[in-house]
Amino acid sequence: MRRSSKKSRSSSVDVNPKGPISLGFDIGGTNIRGVALRPDLSFGGVISHPCEDDHEKIIESLIDIANQIQESEKHEIGCVGIGVAGFVDRFGIVRTSPNLSTFKNFPLLEKVRCELDAPVLIENDATSATWAEVQLGVARESENVIMVCLGTGIGAGLYFNSELLRGASGFAGEVGHMTIVPDGLPCPCGRLGCWERYAAGSSLGDIAEDLRAAGKIGPFGGDEFEGERPFSSERVARLVLKNDKEAIKVLEHFSGWLAMGLVNLVNILDPQSIVLGGGITQLGEHLLDPVRKSFEELTPERSLRSQDLIVLAEFGNKAGAIGAALLAKQNLLA
Repeated sequence: MRRSSKKSRSSSVDVNPKGPISLGFDIGGTNIRGVALRPDLSFGGVISHPCEDDHEKIIESLIDIANQIQESEKHEIGCVGIGVAGFVDRFGIVRTSPNLSTFKNFPLLEKVRCELDAPVLIENDATSATWAEVQLGVARESENVIMVCLGTGIGAGLYFNSELLRGASGFAGEVGHMTIVPDGLPCPCGRLGCWERYAAGSSLGDIAEDLRAAGKIGPFGGDEFEGERPFSSERVARLVLKNDKEAIKVLEHFSGWLAMGLVNLVNILDPQSIVLGGGITQLGEHLLDPVRKSFEELTPERSLRSQDLIVLAEFGNKAGAIGAALLAKQNLLA
């Protein structure tokens, strides 16, 4: 089914305080997150499961999360929205997912609808996250937005002239696979030098490893896991929040790669706002400041751009699940 995505803020969300809840899921390369969108448009706490690259286990996780949410909310489930990393067609079939090999022409909509006995909508995860931010979040006053979701990979949601932009085949926004470094690092998609190999949230640990091997950073101070290898992105982020100088160098290097791709997107699409989403945005200003600085250094016409062009998502890594629930509510319960 083709999802409607051009509605004004005032008319796009109908509030019926006695209506059912809408379930929203975000299936990423690392985690599956679920949330309940209530009739008053508030939402419950996020329930998260690790995501295994096995479609049967993914379905089991969705069912388990749905049962936990229903037990907590004590409310009827009216519909289900699922944002999934990868190429999703209009029939709810996941044609392929670069970071989830189990999804190859997989009929996700049909499988979930049978298991949960509710109407289901399937959408790309970055598009779902974008919808949450333009309808309820940080970009709700903007008409032209790029949302860049930084997770296991990089995906973008495109919102222009107050409408989600999906492209001719529905696959627009796979920006993580634009080439940044010819003959660069290998990507799970089979190509070399893709942007997400350098600037996804999961890349932070890899960058730390490379800089340490090249002798460009010293030991992290006060790191109880100093002897462990490999570095993880979570570990580096934790040290950034402690203002560790070497970890901050890693983040600055990462920010340069991220800004390089953002400049390309801005030069093509000229948005009002770029919204950064994903777990790494929990770093807040620690991330935003070096990204903005690197972006300005790479943009000759920076005087023509808004100083706050790049912003952080209001809903963080919950945006994908919230947006999927909201899209389902608007399209399946209207």
